[in-house]
Amino acid sequence: MSAVRLVVDHLCAEGMLDSVGGTGPATGAPVVTLRSDGATRARRLQALRANAAERTRHAARAVLHWIHANTHRQPLRISGFLDSPDVFFLGDALSRSEVARALSYLAAEELITCEGPPFHHDVGSHVALTSQGVAAVLTGATDIGAYVAQQREFRRPTQHTHIEAGTIEHLTQGDSDHSVHTTIEMHTALPPAGLARLISELAPALDLDPESLATLLRSAHSLAGGGVPDDEPPPDRQRGLMEGIRRSLGAAPDTVGRQLLLDAVGQALSRMLGG
Repeated sequence: MSAVRLVVDHLCAEGMLDSVGGTGPATGAPVVTLRSDGATRARRLQALRANAAERTRHAARAVLHWIHANTHRQPLRISGFLDSPDVFFLGDALSRSEVARALSYLAAEELITCEGPPFHHDVGSHVALTSQGVAAVLTGATDIGAYVAQQREFRRPTQHTHIEAGTIEHLTQGDSDHSVHTTIEMHTALPPAGLARLISELAPALDLDPESLATLLRSAHSLAGGGVPDDEPPPDRQRGLMEGIRRSLGAAPDTVGRQLLLDAVGQALSRMLGG
């Protein structure tokens, strides 16, 4: 009951509850009423507790941390997880099937091994962390799905667009010499800010009319977040800007610089679309 009173005092201080005073005759617990902010918070927590994706994220993270905390117990049976505090998500216990789905996912991503007698359907009941699973725990990852996606991206083979030229005459315009005298090597799928910088550097040498050049540079500026660091536009806006940039480049004379930028935009669009 002392813990209940501490929680009530905290929620009253946060403006979630009002204490009526006195205690309930049956339990001795404080009598309270729910304020509007408390009701809003309660509804939000109820919705979160019923969210299947959030429950799955919690299950994957909780299982990994539970295994890591109990590696001294061999063999480690996942049934013990069901009796641990880790099985609860916002006060509601995960079901056996939810835990089994988390095990299947973690095993498929090689974060755990899951073998032995069945726990649920064809999911094994003996679990252990792999080195990748230990790394996920030690890095403090809260969203295991995002961590897995990031690691998969790190392991993705690097591709290159490789263009060699002695001198690209078409990149010289007016009094400005933008000639390229050496090898251009561009890693695939530049991030939006990097793509914008590349466009801004090469655009003046594309022999575009002033209006088209200004349009192209404005699009590149917007793609970079308007010059504000770490303020890139949302994915839909990025895709629209890249499509517009590609159309602008289509009107430029056929030069190596134009082809380089078209390749860069195409790779960035393909990366966004999962290609």
